[in-house]
Amino acid sequence: MPGIVLTTDLSSESKRAFAPVRELAQKLGMKVHLLAVLEDMPFEPTGGGLMAVYPDRRQIKVDWEKSMAALADEFGRELCAQAVVIDAVDVSRAIVDFAQQEKADFVAMATHGRSGLRRLLLGSVAEVVIRHSHVPVIVYPPPA
Repeated sequence: MPGIVLTTDLSSESKRAFAPVRELAQKLGMKVHLLAVLEDMPFEPTGGGLMAVYPDRRQIKVDWEKSMAALADEFGRELCAQAVVIDAVDVSRAIVDFAQQEKADFVAMATHGRSGLRRLLLGSVAEVVIRHSHVPVIVYPPPA
């Protein structure tokens, strides 16, 4: 079902895009596909003589799915076609692929506004999505 793919990482910063996307969806008569990508990062349980507990990915995904259901309710189920959590190694690619699979008209996302070394180390999901998306990407930057 075409519409707007709205991404979230469940942070309050990512929720900045919710109100303007809700308004846009209402004006354009579109549904919103709420998407969270749970990054599947390599995890080394030992290192430097230290032991770490491997996180239970199934439980994390269940928790994220509960949070996404609550966000869909908060957003408004009349506009929210679905709330999906997917696992992926490459978050940006997963967003682009999901938008293409759903035949989305737009991708919408809030940016964290990182710059300098933080951006170099943490990357910019929005930047990669913009480069590879086959549909327009609406980006909501942090307030000045």
